[in-house]
Amino acid sequence: MTLSSPLFLIGLVAVAIPVIVHLFNFRRYRKVYFSNVDYLEQLQTETRRQSRLRQMLILAARILAIVFLVLAFARPVVPNRNNPLKTGSSDVSIYVDNSFSMERTDGSGTLLEKAKTKAREIVSAYGPTDRFQLLTNDAEGRQFHWLSKEEVLVEIDNMELSPVTQTFSSIANRQFDFLHGGSGKNRYAYLISDCQTSVADFANFPNDSSVTAICVPLESKGLNNVFIDSVSLNAPAFSVGSSVAVEVMVRNEGDESLEKVPLTLYVDDKQRALATVDLPAQGTVSTTMHFTLEHGGIVDGRVETTDYPVTFDDKYYFSLNVRDRIRLLVVEGREPNEYLQRLFVGDSVVRYQSLQLQQMDFSRVAENDVVILDELPALTSGMAQTLHSFVEEGGSVVVVAGSKADEGSYNEALRLFAAPRLSGWNGGRVAGGVVNVEHPLYQGVFAGRNDITELPTVTGYHRLAADGTTHRERIITLANGDDYITATSCGSGRLYLIASPLRDANSDFVRQALFVPTLYNMALLSIHPTAPALSLDASAPVPLAGRYGGDGGSVKLRGKDNDYEEIPDVRRMGSGSSLVPHGSIREAGNYHLVVDGEATEGLSFNYSRRESLMQYLSPSAVAQLIKDYHLDHCSVVAQAEKPLDGYLKSQMEGRQLWRWCIVLALLMLLAEIALIRWPERWKTKKNKK
Repeated sequence: MTLSSPLFLIGLVAVAIPVIVHLFNFRRYRKVYFSNVDYLEQLQTETRRQSRLRQMLILAARILAIVFLVLAFARPVVPNRNNPLKTGSSDVSIYVDNSFSMERTDGSGTLLEKAKTKAREIVSAYGPTDRFQLLTNDAEGRQFHWLSKEEVLVEIDNMELSPVTQTFSSIANRQFDFLHGGSGKNRYAYLISDCQTSVADFANFPNDSSVTAICVPLESKGLNNVFIDSVSLNAPAFSVGSSVAVEVMVRNEGDESLEKVPLTLYVDDKQRALATVDLPAQGTVSTTMHFTLEHGGIVDGRVETTDYPVTFDDKYYFSLNVRDRIRLLVVEGREPNEYLQRLFVGDSVVRYQSLQLQQMDFSRVAENDVVILDELPALTSGMAQTLHSFVEEGGSVVVVAGSKADEGSYNEALRLFAAPRLSGWNGGRVAGGVVNVEHPLYQGVFAGRNDITELPTVTGYHRLAADGTTHRERIITLANGDDYITATSCGSGRLYLIASPLRDANSDFVRQALFVPTLYNMALLSIHPTAPALSLDASAPVPLAGRYGGDGGSVKLRGKDNDYEEIPDVRRMGSGSSLVPHGSIREAGNYHLVVDGEATEGLSFNYSRRESLMQYLSPSAVAQLIKDYHLDHCSVVAQAEKPLDGYLKSQMEGRQLWRWCIVLALLMLLAEIALIRWPERWKTKKNKK
C-alpha cells in the first residue's frame, strides 16, 4: 500500500489531544445535594476495573477516529499487481478508428459513435493538467499538436468517417513518436477500433517500454459483404475502334453462396454491358465484360454491383486515355519495307510517315511518338545522341539491324542505351524458341496461353551480346538461345532491337500472326498510358502521360461527378511528370486533369478494399496476439461495453482506500458516543425497574 499525499500524515500529531485529555482527566465535578440518603440506593456503582476499561476503549475510539481521518486525506492506495502506481502529469494519445467499417450499426448506434463515447470516457479519467492528442486514420498535420481536456472533447465531437485506412502498427508508431516529444512523466497510447484482421498487424507493433499502450476493441460480429475487389484491362494501351476486355474480380465475404449477383459496366455514364456471377462462400470469382472504344481522349468507366448494408465498395472506377493518332516515323536505309507499309498505312490510329536516310532531319525526331530505323547502314554519334534524348523523354525507337550494318557504329550507339550489342552475322537457319508472353507487348494477346505454336524461323541474323552493363528484356528467343527481339528501358521510353531484317529473305516472321501484335504494340505502347485505377490511400507519386509542371500552363484536378477541384501537386520527375496525391482526394470517382481549361488526362480513384474484409478480432484474440508477440507494455480492455473512466482510474491509480478510511472514522466516532452514553442509559433503565 502506498499514499498519494503522505504530507497529510502530519495530522497524526492530533492523536496527542485525546491522550492528554485522558491522562489529565479534565473532568469537572459538581455537588449533588440529597434530601434523603435513601436516594443513594438508586445509584448504580461501577467497579474500578470496569470504569478503567471503558475509559481505555473511549480513548482508543478517539485515537482511531483521528488516524482514519488523517489517512483519508493522505489517500492510501493498493497498487494493481501488474500495473505499478504512477504519479505526475500524463501525456495521452488517443486513436479513434474512423474508417468505413465503423459506420456499421448494432441497433444502439454506429460503431463510430461508440468509439467517440469511449474516447470521452478515457479523457475523463485524467486530470485537468494532463495533455492529449487525438489521432484518426487521416493523420493530418493539425492532429500532431497537444490539446487540453476541453479542446480534445471538442475534436472528438467533430470527428467524421474517412475513406483512409491505416494499420495498427503505422498508427502506433506515429503515437509513440509524438509521445516521445512530450514532457509528461507518464505516456499512454490508446487504440479504439473494431479490430479488423486486415489492419490489426500486431506482428509489426512497436514494443516500447516507455509508453503504455491500451487497445480498446469494440466487439463486432462478421458481416456478409459482396464487393468488387479489382478491375484490370486486357492491354496497357488502346486505340479507337479496339475492343476492350474488362476483367472484374468480385468477392464474397459471407458464409453463404450467392447466385446471379448482377454486374453493370458503364462507359462515359452509358450502360455498355451486363453480367451475373455465382459467388461461393468466402470466395472470389472473375468475369470479363467487353466494350468497343468509340472515341479518343478520356474514357471514364465504372463497374457496379448491388449489396447491402455495406455499399462503399459496390463501385469500381477506371479510366482510359486514348490517343487519337500515334505519330510513327520510318527511317529507311534501303527500299521501302512493304510489310511495315501494309501494317501501318491506312490505319486510322497511326499517322504513318517514311523517309529515306538522306532526307531525314533528326532534329525533328521529337515530333513523333515512335521511330523505326529500318536497316540503316550505320548509326552516327550525332544521330545516337538525338535518339537517346528522344527515348529518355518517353519516345520509342525500333532498331532493325540489316545484314550489312556497321557493327562498330551500331555498338557505339547501343552502348548509350545499355542495350545488347551486335556480335557477328550468322547466316544459318535457326528455328524460333520462346516468346515471352508476360511482356507488356503481349498483354491480353494470348489470353493466358504460353504455348505459342507458330514461331519465326530465321535464316540470317546478328548475334546479340550482353554483359554486366546491359539491360535487356527478352521478347523472342531462338531455339539455340540467341536473342531475336529485345527491349531496353531508358528514361521514360524504350529501345527495341530486332536482330534481322523484316524481309522474306531473312525470316518468315513478317508472314506470321505474331508479327502484327509485336510491331503494332511497339507503336501503341509509345503513348505511355496512366494506371487505369488508383487507390485513395496511395501515397506514391502517380505517373502521368503528359509533361506538366514547370513551364506548363494552369493545371487543375477536377472531379467529373462532384464539386471537387484543386491545384494538384504535379512535379517533373525525370523526363516525365507525376502527381503527388497527399491524401487530399477523399471521394472515389473519375477525375480529370485540366490544363488551361482543357481536360487532358483521366484519373480514377477507388476506396481501399482493406475495409471490405469484414473479419474482426475479439478482445480475447487481441490479448492472445499481444501475448504471442511479447508486447509487455500493451494491454486490452476486455469489457469495453462498460464505462472506461472508472476502470482506467483503478488501473492507473490502484484501489483507493480513502472512502473506507472515512467510513471507519465515522464508525469510531459512533463507538465513542456509544461508550459514553450506554452506561447512563443502562443505569436509567435499571432505576426504572
